[in-house]
Parts: sequence; structure tokens; C-alpha cells
Amino acid sequence: MFETLRQWLQTYFHHAQTEQTGCLCCGRCCESFGGHLHASARDLARWRHEGRDDLLNRVNRLGWIWVDPETKQMLSPCPFLQQLDEQRKGCSINATKPDICRDYPTLAHGHHCLSGVFLKW
Repeated sequence: MFETLRQWLQTYFHHAQTEQTGCLCCGRCCESFGGHLHASARDLARWRHEGRDDLLNRVNRLGWIWVDPETKQMLSPCPFLQQLDEQRKGCSINATKPDICRDYPTLAHGHHCLSGVFLKW
């Protein structure tokens, strides 16, 4: 079992051994975690202050983001993930994105993103 886990981790984090330390803009984090995030109180206050009803309408009563404003169903991937070119994706709300996105990847992730890149700012 340990060997299987080790092989899976090596495959999943195959980029971890590269010298790359910046975001690849692959969008894997936004695709994988987009519908499993929670807004912080600071996010909600900032969005109210900025008049970002478009973002506030995508938060459900429990603080989960991103939800469809009409059906209230959780959305995944993140609805603000945009294709930049053939290989890169980016955040269309980068300037005011949620704290949970801004803080990714945390120590809990070993400061490695889903592509295995070390992203300690």
C-alpha cells in the first residue's frame, strides 16, 4: 500500500523536482477546488465595500462559494477562471479574489500547488 501511495504522489507531483518556483497558471487548483471553498468575513466585508454584488450573489447563506446565483447549486470549477491562451488560465477577479485562494498553497499543502510547484511567497 505504501508503494502505491508513493507512486501516486510521484506521478501527481511530478513537477516538484523542477527549479520552477512561480505559478504555472495551469488552473488546476481553480478547477479542482473551485466548488469547495468558503468566503472569509474579510472577503465578504471587502466585497460589500467594493460593491461587488456579482461576487456576493455567488456566496450561499453558509458562506460557501461559488454558487449559481439562480439555482444556488455549487459550481466547480471556479466561474472566474478564464483561459488566457492555449496553456495558461488565470483569475478574472485576481485583485479581489477570496483569501482562501490568495493563501493557496498553504503549509498544509507543503507550499506545493497541484502541479507540484513550490509556491512560498
